[in-house]
Amino acid sequence: MKLRDLDRRLLARGKRFLARIVPGTASQMRIANENLERIIEGQRTHLEMMRFVAADVRRLADIAETGARAAAQKGRAKIYVCHCGHEHDRLYAENVSEYLEANGTECKVLELGSCGRRPELQGCLDEHTTAVLGFNSQLDHSWLPWESFMAAAARRRVPVIQWILDHPSARWSEFERTTSVNSRFLLNTRFAEQYFHRYCLVGGSSATIGGVGPSRWSRVDELSAESFAGRPIKCLVPISLKRLGGTAAHVWAAIDSLDEPLAGALREAHASAVGDLTHPLETHLVDALEKRSHAISNEIFNSCFHLLEESVQAYRRLRIFEIVRDYPVLVQSDDTAVAYFSGAVAACTGNVSMRETLTRMQSARAVLSVSPLNDMIHDRTMNGLNAGCANIIEDNLAHRGIFRHGKTALLFRYGDDSLRDCLDIVCNDPQRAYAIAEAGRAMRDDIARRYCSFQSILDLARR
Repeated sequence: MKLRDLDRRLLARGKRFLARIVPGTASQMRIANENLERIIEGQRTHLEMMRFVAADVRRLADIAETGARAAAQKGRAKIYVCHCGHEHDRLYAENVSEYLEANGTECKVLELGSCGRRPELQGCLDEHTTAVLGFNSQLDHSWLPWESFMAAAARRRVPVIQWILDHPSARWSEFERTTSVNSRFLLNTRFAEQYFHRYCLVGGSSATIGGVGPSRWSRVDELSAESFAGRPIKCLVPISLKRLGGTAAHVWAAIDSLDEPLAGALREAHASAVGDLTHPLETHLVDALEKRSHAISNEIFNSCFHLLEESVQAYRRLRIFEIVRDYPVLVQSDDTAVAYFSGAVAACTGNVSMRETLTRMQSARAVLSVSPLNDMIHDRTMNGLNAGCANIIEDNLAHRGIFRHGKTALLFRYGDDSLRDCLDIVCNDPQRAYAIAEAGRAMRDDIARRYCSFQSILDLARR
């Protein structure tokens, strides 16, 4: 006999027994069961009503808060700047805060916890908030106790601005909860913004900001020919060799691991891009792929272009190291660069903090910088102007439009001896180097205002 049949027989026998010993028990039990079912059904209905009420209360609260925020924002704007405590992020947040406060905007800097659970962000969602600004994907990876920060901000209609500090190809794969609805984006230059809309997020709301700008830690108020000649560092070269993609060996190993025709397209694009200081570098990869009639998705294009951009930067930086090692300059880089300066005239020191670099510029006659984008003025260049240094910079699209070679800066290219010519001036002709440095210093505030537009943060928040 099956166990299920036995259970049914035992249950029926028990009911007959109860009916014999307690007259009317079966009828009473049936009535009790029916009453219990009605009570349970009533409780279930009550719970459903409570859930609907809770949802309505939340919606009403959100509507009320949105209205209160709109009313509050008719007064002074309030921006939260959030970051995860990296030294670079602290200095960037300081630059933003100083600008906003100086222009009448209340700015609150919030340092986030290292893990993704960040209940401290709840305070950013009050009715007085104009926008919440974060660096790269830090806000995208943040959670409140009950939901993601991005979802909570969208529900409260608090604008979230995510500033992609690097090239978007290097960072876009990190974003998981970001959409064109719940976020707005800051890109450093027009080239970066065009790339973002083509290969990352079509239809996203964005603006350009021009970079993180100069820091107060590099600024000198006075400069004389005597004090300039007495600076102990003839030229400071703060250039890292290891980047987001790793070392040059890591990048080329990744390229070589690709199947054809991708690997061949990347090698061809690299060869044509290393000397291009005018155009968006992705055009070289587009051309190489079109020659091969090879179409790829945006996701794969991002990965490939990131490798291209890293390979170009590695080539350019190694080319600079190859030249500066013959001059009495101070190179600041990471540990992977130290071996390149064994037996060199140049000195090399590793892993110097950004704050120390900024203050050290005040002791240097010149600063040599590179830019990751051809239409970008790097913050090191702006800080070089701030510190009264002669800037040695690439002869790229952005620099050609602002500086005059030999007058306000020294411009170099990668296919000739122009970098050696620049180093000869700053190392051997302090009077000429001083004239260039002083002319550049006179431009510093105008360049910062024109090309580092923190006003874009407010404009983007109010769209």
